Amino acid sequence: MIPPLRPIPDEPPDFIPDDEPEPAQLNGHAPEEPPPPTTEFEGVEIPAQPTEQPPQDPHKYPLPVKFFNDLTPSLDAADFIEGVLISADMSVVYGPSNSGKSFWTLDLALHAAAGKEWNGREVDRCGVLWLAMEGQHGISNRVVAWREHHEVGEGDLPFAVIPVSLNLLNPDADTTPLIATIHAIKDRLGWKVGWVVVDTLSRAIAGGNENGPDDMGALVTNGARIQQETDAHVTWIHHSGKDEAKGARGHSLLRAATGTEIEISAEGSRLARVTKQRELECVGDFPFILKVIELGTNRRGKPVTSCVSIPPEGPAPDTTVRSVRLKGHARRAMDALNDVLGSSGASGFPGVPAGAPSVPEKWWRERFYDRTASDGKADMSQNGKRMAFNRAIAELQDRHIVGFNKDRAWVVGPPAHLPAQEAAHFSD
Repeated sequence: MIPPLRPIPDEPPDFIPDDEPEPAQLNGHAPEEPPPPTTEFEGVEIPAQPTEQPPQDPHKYPLPVKFFNDLTPSLDAADFIEGVLISADMSVVYGPSNSGKSFWTLDLALHAAAGKEWNGREVDRCGVLWLAMEGQHGISNRVVAWREHHEVGEGDLPFAVIPVSLNLLNPDADTTPLIATIHAIKDRLGWKVGWVVVDTLSRAIAGGNENGPDDMGALVTNGARIQQETDAHVTWIHHSGKDEAKGARGHSLLRAATGTEIEISAEGSRLARVTKQRELECVGDFPFILKVIELGTNRRGKPVTSCVSIPPEGPAPDTTVRSVRLKGHARRAMDALNDVLGSSGASGFPGVPAGAPSVPEKWWRERFYDRTASDGKADMSQNGKRMAFNRAIAELQDRHIVGFNKDRAWVVGPPAHLPAQEAAHFSD
């Protein structure tokens, strides 16, 4: 007799009966899964990626992320001033008072606004915003003097000035309005603002402590925010410290955050020298003079003048090493470096200026130790020699006499003294 059929439940059971084993338990054990394919890289096995990957959601991660296989070579440094300044980066132009640093930077900025070749270098045209926190009344005369000297005529350039003091120290003060202004003036300029010049850092820090890491760090952070939110290069015009050989005034984190550093000197002749580059070759000496331009007469009938920065006439000045007064271990180290460069110096090493002969730091150190012994210091301990050499390196670097990178050393040539051909009555 056939037993009656069991009714079919409305929904399948939530479990599998004991007498019906799960697929994983068939034949009494779980089936083995094949291991992922691998590729070998210098003896290390790396799991191969699937040939097809699901599309990435750009909003999946809180911050922008690039993965290993997404990285491609960067073949263009995006230097909008060829070999000098990179787009969306940060730079510092510094020098002593009355050295001409603002005039020199303004000339470069107006060349960028005009897209005009500068010192034989190509220039990508961009909008320029000049923050005239010092010399608010003089900036107009300087721009007009440049316009007349270069015979721009009635043509317009994408150049604008904010002639008021700004507080770029406090993030809740003027940084946000400045960013909004940079975006807002694009239509009026007809060009995107690609360069913001802050004249000067000491005014922008708005009473903060340049030597303190907190205030200088806050200023640099706000500058980085301007870069990131506008994609513009930011230049700080700054002053030298009391010891001009030690570079720009203030806390060292400014230099650490800087992509390009340019020193302006006026010892006999005026010279702009590139002293740091993060992404470009660290080369560039740009001698200049300040030419007086008469703009008209004032209400008393007296001439009103300003200046423009221009290259000197005639052959390029010699920028070989001038004699410098060194004493003690610094002089001994300099003599040792000259000796070993003369016998074994070679050029073409990464991190060293093109064409500059350099030597390994080890060779220089050994020659210094030999000279120390021959100069009557034979009784100096090895530790004493090491400390003396390290102090000598620090002094030579601080005075921009010696360059040092990737364990190689070379001589940096300060400008020779040349006759000045410029007005003596101006300030920058």
